[in-house]
Amino acid sequence: MAKRRDVFIYVSEPGKVDEAKDCLRDFLRSLDGHPGYLGGSVLEEVANELLPGTLVLILEFESTEAARALWPKIENTSNPLYPDDKSDKSPDQGAAFFNRAEPRLKFSRGNGSLARMLHVHASEVDEFVAA
Repeated sequence: MAKRRDVFIYVSEPGKVDEAKDCLRDFLRSLDGHPGYLGGSVLEEVANELLPGTLVLILEFESTEAARALWPKIENTSNPLYPDDKSDKSPDQGAAFFNRAEPRLKFSRGNGSLARMLHVHASEVDEFVAA
C-alpha cells in the first residue's frame, strides 16, 4: 500500500501571516486520530521566489483510501482546505504566481486569512531516506 501526501499551497493575506500559520498548525493537529493519518507539516517559503506570505500545508496518510475517507468528514466544517463560504466554487489561484501584475487574490480560507493557490494529491512512488 503506497503512502499518500496531499500538498496545499497558500498565500496569507498581508497582515495575517501569523493568523494563517496558526490556522494551518491547528488544522494539522485537529486531524490526529483519523484512521491512517500520519501527520503533516506547515512550511513557509523563505527564498522570496514566490508571493510574500506563501505557506505550504503537507498532509501524510498511510494510503489513498485513508485520505479519501477524511474528505467527507471535513468538507462542511471550517478548515483551510475548503472555502469559508461553502457556496464558493472558485478555482485555485496559482496562476497569480506567474503573473507579473499585482495579483488580486481572494482570501477565502482560514477565516479569510488564506488564498488557496494550488493543491496536489499524490501517491508515493518512491522514498529514499539518507543514511
